[in-house]
Amino acid sequence: MGFGILLFGYALYLNTIIPIYTIPVAGIVMAFGLRKLKIWNSGFRGAANVNFAVIVCGLSVIGLRVAILSGASVSDTLTSAASAVLFLTVTLFHFFLGSGMVSLAREVGLSRLRSQAFFFRTVSCIFWFLYAFFNLDLGEKLDAFLVRLVVPMVVVGFVVGLVGFAVLFSCYTDIGMPDEKYAPVKPGFFARLKQKNEEEKKNDD
Repeated sequence: MGFGILLFGYALYLNTIIPIYTIPVAGIVMAFGLRKLKIWNSGFRGAANVNFAVIVCGLSVIGLRVAILSGASVSDTLTSAASAVLFLTVTLFHFFLGSGMVSLAREVGLSRLRSQAFFFRTVSCIFWFLYAFFNLDLGEKLDAFLVRLVVPMVVVGFVVGLVGFAVLFSCYTDIGMPDEKYAPVKPGFFARLKQKNEEEKKNDD
């Protein structure tokens, strides 16, 4: 099921201490779930496309970090800018993901889940946008102030991740895959054979 795989991948977003290393892995896992879900609305299609960008940006940032650890000369401005781009992409991903859930919840008539998905989209976009700003190289004075916000940002990010996990779990339990839950029951072999015989009799008459 698409939501089951999505839920499993999104669990990695609960890591807000060093999310740079887990976000690309989450993106790779979630790509399989979004592949199934993207047929339902433009929100999931947008999330699938942006998720690919998240994976590419995430792996690029990890590559820069590995290069630094290997002794390569990489400017702090470049690494901070790359991290900010990654988190802005994550912000856009959450917008489309939340929009997909809002739209799908509306289609199946789950107003409460629709409200929860809308709330998730709002708070997650705000958090990841601020997280992108938080990772910019803004000078020594402002950086000294932002350092004090590290712990609050980690805690808030974890709470936002829990909200997302809870909403996705509700989608998994209340909606599942719509084609499986709401698809018409296909007639069995004998029912199809009987229907065919009846059609042949009508044609003969």
